[in-house]
Amino acid sequence: MITSQNNRFAALPLRYVLCFLFLVSAAVAALTALASLGANNRAGSSGELASACDPVTLLAENFDNVVTPALPPGWASTTWVTSNSGVPTPPADTPPNAVVVDDPVTISDKYLVSPSIFLVEGGEPIQITFRNNFNLQDGFDGGVLEISTDGGSTFQDILTLGSFVTSGYNGTISTCCGNPLAGRQAWTGNSGGFITTTVNLPVSWGPSMILRWRMGSDNSVSGEGWRIDTVVITQCHKRIPTPPRATPRPRPTPRPRMTQPALSGNWRGTNVHGPPTPTPQPRVTPHPRPPLPSATPTAHGTPKITPLPRPTLP
Repeated sequence: MITSQNNRFAALPLRYVLCFLFLVSAAVAALTALASLGANNRAGSSGELASACDPVTLLAENFDNVVTPALPPGWASTTWVTSNSGVPTPPADTPPNAVVVDDPVTISDKYLVSPSIFLVEGGEPIQITFRNNFNLQDGFDGGVLEISTDGGSTFQDILTLGSFVTSGYNGTISTCCGNPLAGRQAWTGNSGGFITTTVNLPVSWGPSMILRWRMGSDNSVSGEGWRIDTVVITQCHKRIPTPPRATPRPRPTPRPRMTQPALSGNWRGTNVHGPPTPTPQPRVTPHPRPPLPSATPTAHGTPKITPLPRPTLP
């Protein structure tokens, strides 16, 4: 008995250790599940935001359906032209054409103006994407993207209303030498070929906008120029949630119609149920008639009526 008692007390700490390990493992599993659930929720929310938007294309232009140096209908410039050769290279993102402007050794301010771009009603965000290839005097010559929301009367830098997602401005133009863009952020230097520039615009205006690609140079060293291609402008159009379909109410079960057996012969205008069955009347049992008094003949020939005896009353 003493040995058994000692063994029982010796086993108690092991039980506590096993219980403690079980609780720790359960807590770790619970924390792991919660972390996974949070990650799934965040991913689900992002997926819902992405799937909640159907992009509508407002403008798509690759400058390939014109004969160089002409611009597509609606585009305007006195200095930018379409081109399928020359510098900077390559000459186009989608052959054969891109639109290009040179970078001279003199002070210049050169614009490429888009057509008026009408927005989708509802004020949803806009995304501007284009392919961008420049080789300009680094820090002294550069290019910017501007926007007008008043029909082209005034323009402001795209960063006033939006933000770059990819390949935004990479430098600031020097104020030394007369560049019209002096002191502004811009694309300058060498992009090394076509790069993708993307801009997001949260819409707080409308109903249209005009974009302007603007290149400025100073009075010193020249560069190769600036090429633009594959311009795509889309706007988010939120999906209208489909209302839940109403559950149809159960239709009442129709009562069975009473049918009558077909009647033979000409039954039109008659009671289809047949003549009414007469109710039998009880037969009346007639009371027995009292016997008539018998006549007794007299001597004079006149019969003498013998009265009937009267009944004796009790």
